[in-house]
Amino acid sequence: MGPVTADPVAAPEGVRFEARPPKLVVRGLVKRFASKGGDVLALDGIDLEVPAGGFVSIVGTSGCGKSTLLNIVAGLDRPTAGEVTVDGDVVVGPGPDRGVVFQTYSLFPWRSVAANVAFGLESRRVRPRAERARRVQEMLGVVGLTGYAGRRPRELSGGMRQRVAVARALVGEPDVLLLDEPFGALDVQTRREMHEFLRTVWLRTGATILMVTHDVGEAVYLAERVVVLTSGPGRVAEVVDVPFGRSRGPEIRRDPRFTAIEDEVDDLLRGPRT
Repeated sequence: MGPVTADPVAAPEGVRFEARPPKLVVRGLVKRFASKGGDVLALDGIDLEVPAGGFVSIVGTSGCGKSTLLNIVAGLDRPTAGEVTVDGDVVVGPGPDRGVVFQTYSLFPWRSVAANVAFGLESRRVRPRAERARRVQEMLGVVGLTGYAGRRPRELSGGMRQRVAVARALVGEPDVLLLDEPFGALDVQTRREMHEFLRTVWLRTGATILMVTHDVGEAVYLAERVVVLTSGPGRVAEVVDVPFGRSRGPEIRRDPRFTAIEDEVDDLLRGPRT
């Protein structure tokens, strides 16, 4: 990801998803877990691509392996077979090229907002201190928390805490942002506000985003493409393109095409009728 800018740096409106070079590639991904009753197959041959500056959402029923897939992409778990690459480099563990945000905020309660965000730079040993401070202030501006730099997490709302988590993940300028049910713990109104926040951050940073969610409407509203996984073991049931531009706003929720895509994804999640 390049330096944060006030203007969108992601692919301009009208550039086809397929025309952009792949940033993140998953090929033949298989994951088995050992258990007393025998191995459990969680993921079975997952293939997907996310182009540079693209936004892809993954949806699926509980237990389909969504979070397992994201953990492997993040380098927090290893696949049984297959591989994940970022810019052609095979993922073998966590790295500064990938920032991760989970549903739980995982903030340090004793640290201020600024210090929590700075941790993303401290762990990468970014020096000098003045450079770290500059980056932190810049990122707090991006997520709209400049006036809260000295607050503690307990003094913030749930949505604001998640903004801090996103800022911490992005402050090191990763190429890929991985989101695992990032708004699942928030109320409906706050979730809607966070959708607009995330879209703004995406356009301003040009990050490549892969998001796991159980909320079909959220997936369709935010992403350029929705990957639907089958119930366990997880396989790609379908990849659904979302035909709205990057400048979309809340009004698209009233577009008949939006409802049609939601219905299509819902049908895929229910699986074939017998």
